[in-house]
Amino acid sequence: MTTPDVLSTHDVADYCGVSPRTVLRWVDAGVLPGFQTGGGRRRVQVADLVQFMRGRGMTLPADLAPRRDRVAIIDDDLLHVQTLQRSLQALGPRLSVRTASDGFGAGALVFSFRPHLVFLDLVMPGMDGFEVCRRIRAEPALEATGVVVITGHVSAPVEARLLELGADQVISKPFRRAQLLPVLERYVPEGLAVDRLTR
Repeated sequence: MTTPDVLSTHDVADYCGVSPRTVLRWVDAGVLPGFQTGGGRRRVQVADLVQFMRGRGMTLPADLAPRRDRVAIIDDDLLHVQTLQRSLQALGPRLSVRTASDGFGAGALVFSFRPHLVFLDLVMPGMDGFEVCRRIRAEPALEATGVVVITGHVSAPVEARLLELGADQVISKPFRRAQLLPVLERYVPEGLAVDRLTR
């Protein structure tokens, strides 16, 4: 079931195990942020409810807990993409992975898919990885998205420029699978196998 972005007071009451009247009191007191519709009904944003529940030590239902499991691979080297996909599948069988093979396809992918983590190549047709990184970092909705550049063209000046543009990490090709796990644990932990997080 897909959870809507806005919940009624009855929905909030069900999630919190209280009466709708209690929810109304929380909203009226400003304890739980809410707003009133044109028809006079109270509504609560899911993000506000999640913050409220976490702040009070309440257990988040599975359908409210935000998942971090979306990964984008942007690279025109098919062999590298396949290798990276296999490594990601081995480390994170629950990851949702999508790919783009050029800079322009990257733009469409990141703005529709909203990945939590992007693996980015530098040399691609249409738009290079520097520009893709700059555009990702210019988009407020992607502020928390991790950007990891995997390239065969690593040098001190290249790495410095990428970090200045907002890349989080630069990995040299060919990469080792062990290099990926700390990155995945940081940005997409919900996509990993449970034993990876309890090792």
